[in-house]
Amino acid sequence: MAPQIIACDEIGSKEDILAIKKAVISGVKGIFTMHGRTKEDIENSNVNELLKNKLIEKVIFL
Repeated sequence: MAPQIIACDEIGSKEDILAIKKAVISGVKGIFTMHGRTKEDIENSNVNELLKNKLIEKVIFL
């Protein structure tokens, strides 16, 4: 299998982050969702590792 895009709902665990890192480094694009109301919510989560390593391009708050 060689997906071009993956979509995941409710990311946040260390296992999720590892899987996303592997996919993104392999060239797969992704759309991911998580609960959070502020930038600080993200900075205090496992997802912050993806932001620090610039593996997430955009964050959208709804």
